[in-house]
Amino acid sequence: MIQINPHTEIGKVVLKTKNNQKLAAFYKEIIGLKVIEESADSVSLGIGKRILVELVQVKRAQIPKEAKTGLYHTAFLLPSREALGSFLQHLLESEYPLDGAGDHIFSEALYFRDPEGNGIEVYADRPRAEWQRDEAGNLPMATNQVDGDGLLMAGADMDWSGVPKDTKVGHIHLQIGDIEATRNFYQTMLGFTIMTEIPSALFFAAGDYHHHIGANIWAGRDLPKLADDETGLAYFTIKTADIEKLQAYLIQQGIVFQEKDDDILVEDPNGIKLRITEHS
Repeated sequence: MIQINPHTEIGKVVLKTKNNQKLAAFYKEIIGLKVIEESADSVSLGIGKRILVELVQVKRAQIPKEAKTGLYHTAFLLPSREALGSFLQHLLESEYPLDGAGDHIFSEALYFRDPEGNGIEVYADRPRAEWQRDEAGNLPMATNQVDGDGLLMAGADMDWSGVPKDTKVGHIHLQIGDIEATRNFYQTMLGFTIMTEIPSALFFAAGDYHHHIGANIWAGRDLPKLADDETGLAYFTIKTADIEKLQAYLIQQGIVFQEKDDDILVEDPNGIKLRITEHS
């Protein structure tokens, strides 16, 4: 079994959209990203030169009317609790609706959705020395109440002017239809480690992070995948070193993939597409 490079990260999340202009305004004004590239049918947003979200407008796009495999949420990782508190104040001033919040022991997180229903998490990690692990080294799965007042106080001295420069896509959480096939693909074929497991969800990581990829069956098993003209996740990217080693292993295991610009394009067992790219 292969082990993925411990410095592997999620790169960008690419969304199929119905209205690029409306969504781009949301990711600029609410999330605080900047437009990096723009064309007739796509907008790429991020920080500096790093693209975190790409919006691709689909002709005659339809928003799915039933649960499909794909995105559960894109999780933007802020560099500090102070930054998360400042973001919360910005969100409250914007009067943008929150779906909820959770203290996961290793992180504090805010949850909401973009105007087309794509899930979003904005979170900050606690220092790793404070992460609680069991005897096997696994992280506990908990969702406790967030200290909202404490967050706001932590960020009180920061003026919100967009996400800080160190912000990245800390993880992606997927809505899947087959948990065992997903386990085999991300653990056995790509070499991620399962850090936390509950009967209805798996959390995979490279190195000792709490998770880079989450996957759940909370919407049900055997979900259909998105149609080409439906909005939602087009694909996401994984940035990793040793891509040639991974490519050789996929060939050995008989996994079908495509190559494009030295990247690996592959589809997981739920019909979710990902692009694996070289990252030193």
